[in-house]
Amino acid sequence: MLHPAITIFDKRAKDYLHTDFGIKVLNADCAFSEGPLWNNQGYYLFSDIPRNVICSINETGNKNVVLNNSGCILKNKDHLSEHIGSNGLGYDKEGNVLICQHGNGAVSKWDEKLNTNFIGSYKGRRFNSPNDIAVHKNGIIFFSDPPYGLKEKKLAPEIAQPLSGIYYYRDGKIELLTDKFQYPNGLCLSPDGSILYCCSNKQNEKFIFEFDTETFKLKSTLCTENSDGIKCDLYGNIWLCTKEGIIILDHSGERLAMIQLPTIPANCCWGGPHGRDLFITAREKIFLIHDLLKQS
Repeated sequence: MLHPAITIFDKRAKDYLHTDFGIKVLNADCAFSEGPLWNNQGYYLFSDIPRNVICSINETGNKNVVLNNSGCILKNKDHLSEHIGSNGLGYDKEGNVLICQHGNGAVSKWDEKLNTNFIGSYKGRRFNSPNDIAVHKNGIIFFSDPPYGLKEKKLAPEIAQPLSGIYYYRDGKIELLTDKFQYPNGLCLSPDGSILYCCSNKQNEKFIFEFDTETFKLKSTLCTENSDGIKCDLYGNIWLCTKEGIIILDHSGERLAMIQLPTIPANCCWGGPHGRDLFITAREKIFLIHDLLKQS
């Protein structure tokens, strides 16, 4: 039985997905939810960007603010857009939360007590507005840096970076991976960590890049798709958060299926005790689809 929200493009989708799922609305009062992250203690974290907070929420919908001023502590915000708060979140190897901060133009590190500046500049300038983050099992940190958090969502080279980049942090050093996007957005790693996928949700940047995480070289253009957030599942399929809905691709970039939602998904992550629940941040709403991914 198919849920009415899902469209199957390729019968192989049924090898990976339970198609008789339910979509649960966990919350509907966010300003703009992003940065979903599963915590093994049984809850999710996410950013509410304009409200400048990080929240926790469990599968019953119990939501709490766990960090105020999560993306911006600046008094003068004249050079910023309304999206001043935190965005992408990830765990480092020690279990600290790494926070992409729009307003501060940095990546910070939060140990659930102190939120401290971690990666704050490149070539003597603050970053534009770090957007999404992916942490490799070897400790390398990748993050995207478009100008969405800056005034008019445009580059401001007099105060920040002169370009939009995707960077990687390794052994205490920050390096530019690519400047091929004007608005780099979602990042994710393949299940084995060998590939970094990068995307943009701008129509004139309709391509998804694959980078080799050992050589840091561009391997190929996977496909011509836009996406905001992007994630891999344990099978290596790629999940795109788009204006159409959540589009599922196979590892070669072919469409397998699409799940439409009442609001546009910004990002998603896997969670739950077995990592098969899909948690979706979608503007003012938060959705959860239990047991969506079949067991391998």
